[in-house]
Amino acid sequence: MNSRIYIFIGSKKDFEKFLDAKIPQGDEITYFMDLIKDYNANLRQQHAYLHGTIEVKNLIVHADDYASVFEHVIQNFVSIVTTNHDVDTTFLHNPPKRVIEALQASYADKIKYEYTKYRDVDRKVLRELWKKISEDIVGQQKAKKSVISNLFRLCNSSYQKPVVLLFLGDSGVGKTETAKVISQVLGGNLLRVQFSMMQTIEGYNYVFGSEHSKSSLAKDLLSRESNVVLIDEFDKVNPNFYNAFYQMFDEGTYIDTNYKVDLSRCIIICTSNFMSEADVIKCMGMPIFSRLDDTIMFEYLSIEDKKTILDNIYNAYIENFSKEEKETIRSSNIYQWHSDNLHRFKNVRIIKHRVEKAINDLLVDKFISGS
Repeated sequence: MNSRIYIFIGSKKDFEKFLDAKIPQGDEITYFMDLIKDYNANLRQQHAYLHGTIEVKNLIVHADDYASVFEHVIQNFVSIVTTNHDVDTTFLHNPPKRVIEALQASYADKIKYEYTKYRDVDRKVLRELWKKISEDIVGQQKAKKSVISNLFRLCNSSYQKPVVLLFLGDSGVGKTETAKVISQVLGGNLLRVQFSMMQTIEGYNYVFGSEHSKSSLAKDLLSRESNVVLIDEFDKVNPNFYNAFYQMFDEGTYIDTNYKVDLSRCIIICTSNFMSEADVIKCMGMPIFSRLDDTIMFEYLSIEDKKTILDNIYNAYIENFSKEEKETIRSSNIYQWHSDNLHRFKNVRIIKHRVEKAINDLLVDKFISGS
């Protein structure tokens, strides 16, 4: 049984690529949930084997499969898989700790670990990142330089801890967009966790882990596509939540009830609307504050910055309208009015909403009137 066992730790996208590379085209594939159906059918027949021993060439266990079965399946994973099945090669994606421990106990010499290979940070990557955030993030020169300075430590290959940054400043001034650009340059979608949603017992269970069938931060971290994690509104939870992050920030290891996650050289970005470190310490406490590598302030946008943002939003929004509609928009005073009143708008989000609403209202009025 089990000539080879591959345990893949990483994103779903990379796991699928790994399967494509390892399983020859035309090879028979059995999915874990189909195997479980067969196992349950045997139980209903008082353990009588319905088909004798079934040969399984390639058994695939997806990360979501573990949440779809009862607890006893996780506890007895090896025996359930091997009952009435002779498996040649097993592929497991992000299995819980108990499954890994059971496999190690019985088949340690047959297990091979594979991982998502995250793009590493070196000087070439930092130059690429500097170019990209300079193009995509308006203003915030001091903040952008601080980001590059903090990530420069990753150019040292011996540095294995995560880089943990807290972005401070008002909403809509570029904090989240900066995190998105970093993730984009490093490859893969950004893993974004909204801490403002963690006000209930479900939020507590998400962070610390509970039943294996529930969603959890550890599961999401294991499946991240890039080595960049954004925790939005990090201050919007009970300070007791921060206990879960001490080891993660210090050593790059995150452990909950069911999973253990390696976050070596990960870039962890937390955001807050606080405007000073003193406010951060008062709200969040010194134990978690002292584990941050740096706090980076994103300043209020200047009128010049808002003007650039207005131009970008206006031009991008009208791009996909018809020629006639573009002429209608440009002949109106929408752009000029917003340009003259930029002092009224606090951030990018408000400018975007107001400009788009004004354009939509104009075109709808014309559409309804039939002109």
